[in-house]
Amino acid sequence: MRCFLNIGNTHTQILTVGPDGGRSLRTVPTAGFDPASLPDGAEIFAACVVAEKTDALTARGARFATPEAASALRFLDFSRVDASTLGQDRVANAVHLAAKGILPAVSIDFGTCITAEVVDAQKRFLGGAIFPGRTLTRQALHDYTSKLPLVELADELPPCPGTNTLNAIRMGTDAAAIDAVLGFIARIRRMLKETPSVYACGGDRAFFLRAPEFQELSNGFPSVRGIRDGGEDFTLRGVEILFS
Repeated sequence: MRCFLNIGNTHTQILTVGPDGGRSLRTVPTAGFDPASLPDGAEIFAACVVAEKTDALTARGARFATPEAASALRFLDFSRVDASTLGQDRVANAVHLAAKGILPAVSIDFGTCITAEVVDAQKRFLGGAIFPGRTLTRQALHDYTSKLPLVELADELPPCPGTNTLNAIRMGTDAAAIDAVLGFIARIRRMLKETPSVYACGGDRAFFLRAPEFQELSNGFPSVRGIRDGGEDFTLRGVEILFS
């Protein structure tokens, strides 16, 4: 039996593949996930961003989505970056791009953090970006001010400008996230001198995919009309690709 894991700050995805090829996928809160609950004798492969879970999985003999693993298996060339602190989730996303993407390509993983990875046509990992996610920016406004409330996520932006404090926070955090991601894609397009394929993944991707700015040329940003929905299990599939 093989277990493939994507352990994020908020949720953990567990794909179990039996000896007969049968597959079972489940998602649990990371806070409640115990690596000891995985089947005895299972081979474990993981992308993990939580230190204590990494330690527990190491004790179980798990293998991780590291730059060294991806380089050894010739999925990616990391020679253009300092990969010494590169997150395993970012490695798994880049492996997925290199193996299945239309290159050059960018993955944008919309989770607690928004992470971006860039892989060129020669399957070289060029780096990326890390942004605060929508919940994280809301939490920061609430934690570091005395009166601003913690605002729940909404499916769409409010009318601009926000006409009350709640909508002003939504506009300031959510529109900033949209513009930051589009601005990054524009920078990558200029650097590559061509328009990359863009793959959206992660649990909060639906909000961004619905944004009009992601569907048309707007404010000088490149058109990303061809943005692809990579699905919520994009990172997990990268782990499976790396170790299958």
